[in-house]
Amino acid sequence: MEQKLNVIVFILELGLNAVLICVLLSLNGKIMGIKKRLAILSLFSINISTIIPTIGYRVEKDSGAYYFGFPADGFVYRGGGDLTFASLGLLFNFFFFYWIYKIILIIWKARTVQK
Repeated sequence: MEQKLNVIVFILELGLNAVLICVLLSLNGKIMGIKKRLAILSLFSINISTIIPTIGYRVEKDSGAYYFGFPADGFVYRGGGDLTFASLGLLFNFFFFYWIYKIILIIWKARTVQK
């Protein structure tokens, strides 16, 4: 029963993070195509960065908990099927990658306009 409750809480936290990201991306009315592409790219970057050894995850030796995420902890695994979100860390990671890609896109467009 406790494991089912953990799954329900995990899904609710995931849904809450998704809603927060959508709300923050659509503050001025609608989500444009570029925002969608940057959001998808950011989500892929979060997933890829969490599996890179020594950068994306760390193990706390005292408790044995695994912390996943770069630059902030987004997921925490404490063993026994207990996977939780660090919501602020996940949101921070999303917008960190989002703005990195947005800056790259602005620089890319500025270079192509100069040519």
